[in-house]
Amino acid sequence: MARFDLSVNGRPALSSVSGTIQTSNATFTAPNLRVALQGIAADIRLSNNRAQIDVTGQASNGGNLNVNGGIVLGGALAADLAIGLQNIVLIDPKLYRSSVSGALRLAGPLTGGAQISGQVDVGETEISVPSTGLTSIGDIPPINHIGATRPVIATRRKAGIENVTTGADPAASSGAGFGLNVRVNAPNRIFVRGRGLDAELGGALTVTGSTNRVISAGRFDLLRGRLDILGKRFDLIDGSIQFRGDLVPYIRFVSATATRTGEVRVVVEGAADAPEVSFESTPEAPQDEVLAQLLFGRNLSEISPLQALQLANAVATLAGRGGKGVISQLRAGFGLDDLDVTTTDDGATAVRAGKYISDNVYTDVTAASDGTGEVSLNLDITSHLKGKATLGSDGNSGIGIFFEKDY
Repeated sequence: MARFDLSVNGRPALSSVSGTIQTSNATFTAPNLRVALQGIAADIRLSNNRAQIDVTGQASNGGNLNVNGGIVLGGALAADLAIGLQNIVLIDPKLYRSSVSGALRLAGPLTGGAQISGQVDVGETEISVPSTGLTSIGDIPPINHIGATRPVIATRRKAGIENVTTGADPAASSGAGFGLNVRVNAPNRIFVRGRGLDAELGGALTVTGSTNRVISAGRFDLLRGRLDILGKRFDLIDGSIQFRGDLVPYIRFVSATATRTGEVRVVVEGAADAPEVSFESTPEAPQDEVLAQLLFGRNLSEISPLQALQLANAVATLAGRGGKGVISQLRAGFGLDDLDVTTTDDGATAVRAGKYISDNVYTDVTAASDGTGEVSLNLDITSHLKGKATLGSDGNSGIGIFFEKDY
């Protein structure tokens, strides 16, 4: 519902219209972008063939949006708009949850060819590597519509899928699109969890190209993390998240450990909604042999029937059929950023809990079954300079300044 107070003075043209248009409690939905706004308040002032707009709204999942600036009416609808984002929550229930803040500018013709530029700061983000796919029969094959009625045809045309294969991106062939030059900044708190993975990453990327063909440069790299298989823990030595033109990130994580025959590496790589797990070794060996060495330190022919069953369970977990573990459920229940059960050098069982207490301060507490414990505090002073302090129950403590840079 809109309220207006307008007048027309002169020949019948947009340039002759002046006045105001106002609305409140409006809604806007963009299903393809998984974005919906509610409580929209708009104040539009018309004068001299120009609309000066001031719009505010709330994202349905949380956060606020404001847009202000001018649009030249008629022709290509040339615009110069400032877009502010305050903790806008983005959710794909099966894949990720994140929040973004930032300042963007939309400049140019709204009919196509305008440029979107600025910076977006990403808050705490959790990317879930799903345990199972949507179905057990794979992707839905192309569907031929026989005897479709006119309303069905019209609906498919409006959705942009009238003559495209199932699974194709309708936006890929629509209009001229808008140009992009946006920097995405996320120095930490990008968590990837599932299929035995528990990792934190940070980094930045620049999004260029257009809304029809997104090009990203940069990635998010591993800060800390581990891979759990069959009660065994392997620290990650390499990890990254990259975006390759859509909203589904491409992940790669590598853990390595030494066995009696050499080195074994577990590689989790692929699109986050369907990653593949592979096993490598030096010297080379078949993957089932590598996994037997990794888990039991024995050749495949030497393991017991029970160990063979455990081996199958580990493969099921990595393949996405193992579900969430107890530790992951406890971590989410307590609202922690990290929760781990480990074994100390002395053989005692230890529990470690970690939490960000501010944007650049991370702390973790470790308590062991033998009564020992440790508290550490990590401070990100700059992007390359970090401070760390530890205090142990045995009286040992330390403080240090570290300079880190990736090449």
